[in-house]
This record gives sequence, C-alpha cells and structure tokens, in this order.
Amino acid sequence: MLPRWRVGLVAFTSLLLFARLASAAETYDLTSALKPGQSQSVRTAVEVKGDLKLNSDGKEVTTVPMLVQADLQYTERFLAIKADGTLKAARQYGVAEAKIQIKGTEMKQSLRNERRLFVNQHKGEDATLFSPIGPLTREELELVDAPGSSTVLAAILPGKKTAIGDEWKLNNQTVARLLGLEAVSEQDIVAKLTKVEDSLAIFSLDGKVTGAVGGVSSEIDLHAKANFDLKKKAVTWLAMQYQEKRAIGHAQPGYDAAIRVRTVAEPTASTPELSNDALGKLPLEAKPEHTLIEFQAEKAGINLAHDRRWRVMVDRLDSAILRFIDRGDLIAQCNITRLPPLPKDKPLTLTAFQKNVETTLSKSSGQILEAAQETTKDEGKVLRVTVAGSASEIPIQWFYYHLTDAQNRRASVVITLETKLLERYPALDRELISGLLLLETPSTADEGKEPTPAKDASESATSAMSRKPAARTK
Repeated sequence: MLPRWRVGLVAFTSLLLFARLASAAETYDLTSALKPGQSQSVRTAVEVKGDLKLNSDGKEVTTVPMLVQADLQYTERFLAIKADGTLKAARQYGVAEAKIQIKGTEMKQSLRNERRLFVNQHKGEDATLFSPIGPLTREELELVDAPGSSTVLAAILPGKKTAIGDEWKLNNQTVARLLGLEAVSEQDIVAKLTKVEDSLAIFSLDGKVTGAVGGVSSEIDLHAKANFDLKKKAVTWLAMQYQEKRAIGHAQPGYDAAIRVRTVAEPTASTPELSNDALGKLPLEAKPEHTLIEFQAEKAGINLAHDRRWRVMVDRLDSAILRFIDRGDLIAQCNITRLPPLPKDKPLTLTAFQKNVETTLSKSSGQILEAAQETTKDEGKVLRVTVAGSASEIPIQWFYYHLTDAQNRRASVVITLETKLLERYPALDRELISGLLLLETPSTADEGKEPTPAKDASESATSAMSRKPAARTK
C-alpha cells in the first residue's frame, strides 16, 4: 500500500495532467454567421509609403518618393452569400477620401456625391466593384478598391472548430481579394490561432505572395492579425502590414512600398439608401455596360465612357491618348484630337476624309481597306476609314474616325491595333467610339488643325507595341 502522501501526489499529478489535456483540447468555432440581409458599419484606413517607379521613355527607370493616406467609411448590406463563394454586397459611402503626396506635390481625391452607392460582387474568379448609379472615374474606382476589403473577412476563417496553435491555409482567390490583386500565382500564407481573450479569438496571417494586377507582377511579404468575435461570429478587426514590389506596366507606374491597412467592421442597422425599395430598380449585376470608366477631359472637351482596360496616358488641352491593356499586354492605342468647327454648309465629306487619310499614307505602305459613313441617333455623323499596313515590321490596322455631332463639334480619332488581334477584339474600335461625347469646344483649340491625326501619333502607338512587354504573371 502506498503512503498517503504518495497517493495524494499521484492524484494531484493526474488532475494537473487532465487539466492540461482538457485545455489543449479546447476548440473554438471560427465560422462566420453572416447572412444575406445583414449589415455592418466598416472603416478602412490605408497608408502607402515608398518609392514610385517610372519609365516614361521605355529605357531608364526613375524613382520618386510617395505617400498615400486613405480613409474609407461605409455601411454595407449583404445581398447574397453562397457556399460556392458567390457574394454580393451593397455599400453606401459616408467618407471616401485620400491624400497623395508625390515628390512634395499633394493631391486629394474623393467620391462625387452622386457616386457613393456601390455594389461589390464576387462571382467565380472575378471580384468587381462598381456603382449602379453610373460610370466611375478611374480615380474614384482606385480610391475605393482598397486592400483589406470587408467582403473578404469571412473567407480568411477556417470555417470549423479550431484549437489554439492550429494553422490553416488560404486559397489563392481569397489571398488575391484580400490584397487587392487580380490573380495569385504562388503564395504560402499560413493562418494561425494564437490566443483567445474573453470573447475574441486572435489569429495571425503570415507569408509571401506572388501575383499580378492587370498582368503586371507584384511581390508581397505579408504580416497580419485579425480578431474574430466568438459572440458576434464575425471578424471585427484586421490589421495588415506588408511590403509590396509592383513592376512597371505599359500604362501604370510601379512601386516599392510599405503598406499598412486597418479594417474595423461592426454589425449595424441598415440605411435607407440600402433598403429593398432603394435598390429594387437599380442594376445590381456587374455586366460590362455597368462597369464602364468615365474619362472626363475637360480641357479637350471630351467625355468618354470606356472599358476598364483602356488607360489614359495623356490628357492635354486639345487631345488625349489612351492605351488598351489586357492582362499586362498592350493591345491597342487611341489618339483623340479636338477639331475646330467647320461651316455648317461645308461639312467634311467621306471622300474628302478618305483623301486626307491617303495623304498620310503616301509616306508609308498602308492601304485603305474600307471607307464608311453613318449617322448617329442624335443626328451626328461618323466617318470611318480602315487602313492596313505595318510599322516596325509589325502588321497593323488603323481605324481613322472623323466625328461631328449635332452642334457641329468635331474630333478625329485614330485607333491602332495589331492585325493578329482583330479576331480577339473584333469590335474594339466601335465600342470605344460609341461611348465618346463631345462637349463645349475649348476656346483655345487650334484653328488650323487637320481632320486626321498626325502621322507620329500612329508611329508612337506602334513603337510602344514593339517594346518589351511589362513583367507579368500568367
């Protein structure tokens, strides 16, 4: 028989071991309880500090210091949440503003009052943010399309009972949406439940990511923490800090920057702007016609609603240059030039326009394939001449347009596209022209300008296309 003190020691040791095992085995259900119809109040703060990388001449890369500070505050109502990852949420922004400092120059950005209602849609591999009220400017879209989106918070959870110290992985789609990337090719992000305090389960996210935005490569080293409220069954706080190296694209600068993101989300009552009555008659599906970008060139008197893949390169007093970038590849270039009005009794004819184009072609090997004329629904006139040729040994097609609206406002447009891409983008030029409106003619327009773009505009487009493609991931 064991002495009493030994019996007591054995009992105490067994009790201690049992307590430790019980503690180690304790789990917490980290599953979001968000459902359609629920609303939350969200605030996201973003700070980007580092160097902007520029390559304006296609040769030498220069860097300039930059600092971006953004504040986004909105109420969000979930409209659809499905097991396959499909999600749709409507947002009403109260605050959306940013301060941008580049080499000592400060700029401010904010949303227009008439563009504060948004829809965030996740469907398949696509995540689209748009306003059902109308087209956004590029600046408005980039302002609100920030990392750390509240619609991704539920996806970073394991969705099961988890013990302290347990780890789980995130899929590529979730990582891309969390960091504001369009695609992820490699990532080793590991999430880990580190501790539980009162009703908060605290977990970390750490790892490296290789991805892309618009086909341009991006490398990220991520460190983040998040709080999951065990009572509210939702992620209520996220803090991310990461270093990102973004390559230079055909239409966008690159950067090497330290980025900090803080997102706070709390359940709340919905707002009248997000009620069924308010949303019922609005287009809530991210169709192409609802995701257009509005380019407002006030100096040149141009308003253009265009596909998001078009990027503005130049916005001058009487002209604008855009490039169509698809998955990092330069597909096309568009040169728009405002023209002074002609006497109403002497409009430019298709024959005269064709001769102007032929004059331009006399110095090259281009050949006219087609010449056509049509009248728009608002009694404007569109002249179109299609030319085939080559530049820098690359087969090219040029689409020359002369536009005259009902108020006798005029513009010339030339769109340059590689011949081999015509089958892939058969209506690229017509779609762009259909979204172009001419505004009040600038008083400083050049009265002697010809109705066809200068030859060097086409040459600049083709020379840009022949450059080495921007770094990108598949």
